[in-house]
Parts: sequence; structure tokens; C-alpha cells
Amino acid sequence: MGRKKRFYLLFFIVITFSILAACNKDGMRSEASSGGEEMTLKFAHEEGQGDVQDLYANKFKEVIEEKTNGRIKVDVYTGGTLGTSIDILHSLQTGAIDLAITSPGFSGDVIPESQIMSIPFLFSDNLEVNKKVLKESEALNGLLANKYEEIGIIPFHFWLEGFMYWSANQAITAPDDMNGVKMRTMPTNLIIKSYELMGATPTTTDSGEIYTMLQTNGIDGQENPLFYIVNGNFLEVQDYLMDTKHHIYTTATVSNQAFFEGLPEEDQQVIQEAIHEVNDWSFDMQDEEAEKALEVAEEDDIEIMELTSEQREAFKEVSLPIREAYKEESDDAKEMIELLEKEIKEAETELAE
Repeated sequence: MGRKKRFYLLFFIVITFSILAACNKDGMRSEASSGGEEMTLKFAHEEGQGDVQDLYANKFKEVIEEKTNGRIKVDVYTGGTLGTSIDILHSLQTGAIDLAITSPGFSGDVIPESQIMSIPFLFSDNLEVNKKVLKESEALNGLLANKYEEIGIIPFHFWLEGFMYWSANQAITAPDDMNGVKMRTMPTNLIIKSYELMGATPTTTDSGEIYTMLQTNGIDGQENPLFYIVNGNFLEVQDYLMDTKHHIYTTATVSNQAFFEGLPEEDQQVIQEAIHEVNDWSFDMQDEEAEKALEVAEEDDIEIMELTSEQREAFKEVSLPIREAYKEESDDAKEMIELLEKEIKEAETELAE
């Protein structure tokens, strides 16, 4: 073989191997971008199978497993599986679970400022306004989020599960009707004080005990989103259902901070994207669940009462001192509620135009 032929052969081999190496490198890069190590996320929530939080958690499971081709898997733990709602919060703090849905009604003693979500008649009676505020509020997504991070928890999103309703063994349409009523509440100081101001006898109990307590007259009434009242069969042991719009049931999708920040940046991003997608989906989902629950309630042998604006105003008046009590929690709490009140009013004005 001539020198010139050997040169061209050698040149061809070098070029060929360069192309193959480049292709292999690109292939490796493509594979890496689709995922790193396999992992299984422990995701706990406070509600039962088929409830709104369970639908949310399983939608997240579906979305993230699809986004990562199954590299990231999710085990969903329903309410009671890992203990009480407070147990879930503590497990999240210690890193025993990775993700959770936790409600301010149960986290108020750990994060006092989170009780802002439970102040009666603070939020709008227009759900679209509340959706906008939960998505855009600096008071919640900035100031309140910082309080979660101070105890090692990252709140990705605050979202709602609908308006709260009262159910009871008697009609409650005026503050005087609440006198002496043993009303089940979540174990947060501010909620307890709210019902004391309204004349009730607040009784704290975990969610899983509500039906039995109603059935045995351990409590006379309770508050919850409508879907939860219907799914929990509470209407079987109650005579009246009151549509009060006294506040919205809000919750937060959260993560253990050390766990999340220890993940590769790519995994952090895909988890955030999945949560953002599910959060947008959740607003329509909870609307549908509320409509289905109302249809069931209307077919039940129970009297449904919708409070008028005047009746709601009467309850609001007696509960207003709670806002001042909240401000006394801290300087940050005072700043937070004043900013949130402003944001709610601005959103109401904007959506009314």
C-alpha cells in the first residue's frame, strides 16, 4: 500500500472514531439528562383514600413517574397510616418522610404564623379571589414560607380544598345558636379561641375520630370541607349542614428541606415542575369534588342552610378579636396579616373589574 493510501486510511479511521466518540458522548449526556439515581419518595397526607389530598398525592405520583420514566417512584401514605396529622409533620421534620401535605390547622403550634389560614372570615367568599391570592401572595409565599423554612420545611405551594362547612345536631345561623355547642376543631390555639368567642365549647380531636365522637355525642358538631363531611359519612349522624363560608380549608405541599436541597439540581427541578403542574390541576379537581359532594348531601335526609351575608357578618363581628390576637404572635405575624388583607382586597377589586 502506498504512503498516500495509508495516510487516507489512517485519516478515515481517526475521523470515524471521533464521530463515534462524539455520538457516544451525546448519548451519555442524553441518558444523564433523563435521570440520575433511582429513588422512591415517601409522600404522606392527612386524609383518607379517595379524598382530595389523596387525589392530589396520587396525581403527583402519576406525573413525576411519567416525567422520569419511572426512575423516581412515589409511595403514598394516607391519613392515619403513619400516625396523626401532627405525627406526619414531625416525621417530615426528622426526614422520616420526604414530602407531605400538611394543614395549618395542625401545624399552628409548631409554626404559629401559619394560623393565619384559619382566621374566620379573613379570606374572600369568592373562590377565584382566593385561588389568585394563594398563587401570588407575598404574605404567604414569601413571609409565611420563610417561617416553614426556619423549622427545616420547604413549602412549595399553598392550595385550597374548598370552603369550610359546619354540621351540627341543631341549626346554627346566629352566634347565640353556638352557645354550649361542643364543636370539634383542629388542635390549634387560634381556632380554639375563635370558637370560644363564638360561644361554643371547642373540642379537639384527630380527623379519624370525628364520626365516632359525633355518633356517641362526644361532640355536637364539626367543621370541614364539604367533600370531607360527605366522604366521612358525618351526615349520617348530623341533622343540619350550614354553608357558612367562614373560611377556606387551605393546605400546603411541603418537603423536608435537608432532603430536597441534598438532591441533584435536576431532580429538584423535576419535583418542583411536577408539584406546580399538580397544583394547577388541583383547583379544578377540588371544584369537581365539592360539586359531587353537594349532590350527595342534597339527596341525604339533612337540612342544608346557607347563611345570608347578614348572618355571616354577625359571626365575623364576634370573631374579629382573633385578628388582633394573631398580630400579637410576632411582629412578622402583624406584617403578614396586614399585607394579606391588602392582597385579598386588591384581588377582589381586580376580579370584579
